[in-house]
Amino acid sequence: MKLEKRGGEIPPQAGGSPQENPDGGGKKPVIIYILILFIVAFFLMALSLLMHQRNNAEAIGQLRESIAAMKDAQLAEERAADLENQLAKFQEACTQAELRAQAANDAQNNTAHTLERTQEAMEWFWQLDEAFLQGDTDMCRIILETMNQNAASPMSDYFPQDSKTADRYQEILESLEEQEGGAVP
Repeated sequence: MKLEKRGGEIPPQAGGSPQENPDGGGKKPVIIYILILFIVAFFLMALSLLMHQRNNAEAIGQLRESIAAMKDAQLAEERAADLENQLAKFQEACTQAELRAQAANDAQNNTAHTLERTQEAMEWFWQLDEAFLQGDTDMCRIILETMNQNAASPMSDYFPQDSKTADRYQEILESLEEQEGGAVP
């Protein structure tokens, strides 16, 4: 009863509800405040995650574009290398064709020269044969000197091989050597 005298109030019991305790009423707003902070933090984390995903998606898109551009560049380089190889082959083929054309041209020129020299040799041979048949040995010697003027390429080399002309030429030479008793030019 001593307690009753002092304050006139009955002290609250230990197991009472928080509503009855004036000090317990301060805990509820702190919990709500902490709960709001957690919700805001969660919201900010979710927002940050979405922003990172968006940035990552943009970066991945740019990487894909870069990869596509690199593949295109690589294909262009491969095409350029193929074209260079083809060009080199065509240039080699062109060079070979030019060499074959030059060789054919040289052969044609050589053939034309040989034909011309053969025709000239045959004309001189006919003159030699006529002079021999007429018995004009001096004219035969002059014709032989003219025919053999070029020691590197005498006209007798241009007679058709294994022909009557070459055989007749040899007969004339042998006959002139027998008449002279020595070598004929």
